[in-house]
Amino acid sequence: MTQWLPAIRVIQIILSVAVILFILLQVRGAGLGSAFGASSSAGATFKTRRGVEKLIFNTTIVFVVLFAAVSLLGALIR
Repeated sequence: MTQWLPAIRVIQIILSVAVILFILLQVRGAGLGSAFGASSSAGATFKTRRGVEKLIFNTTIVFVVLFAAVSLLGALIR
């Protein structure tokens, strides 16, 4: 089974780049201040994802789950 390790590594690299790109494509709803604990009534509202934003969010989740599964598979094979 160790002959699959190079292919698994390549798949991991491709999936990690895809995850990074899809995370960066997501629109940030909150400002930088909320990351450090600042809260305001305007920044505390939640927004429903629709259209392309929902597609990007769901695709990000799929890629993260695939990356975790491939990483676990690579660890089990080794």
